[in-house]
Amino acid sequence: MRAMLPILFLSLATPAGAQIWDGGRSAVRETAAPPAATFDRDLGDINRSIRNGRRQGDLSRSEARALRAESAMVERLARQARAGGPAFANTGALDQRTRALREQIAAARARPR
Repeated sequence: MRAMLPILFLSLATPAGAQIWDGGRSAVRETAAPPAATFDRDLGDINRSIRNGRRQGDLSRSEARALRAESAMVERLARQARAGGPAFANTGALDQRTRALREQIAAARARPR
């Protein structure tokens, strides 16, 4: 009877030992990579262009104010995208909005005064 007891314990432990363990990777949810940090550089260039346009007289005070407000909105959305918030799923639209703002500034500065 004593010889049967270790065999009984070994037979109970075998199914649990035969399971495959993947190191816990299956429990981790895959998330998409955060968007590239190109928004920071682009927004810095945009704000600098607004500032230079105002100093050189290419932009009126009201134009510069409106462009700064749009830049602040894009910056807020970019911050949300970097944090994985609501704007994260739509970074393509955020990129288009940044490019549109850059073109709007270039057009406003190119107008003859």
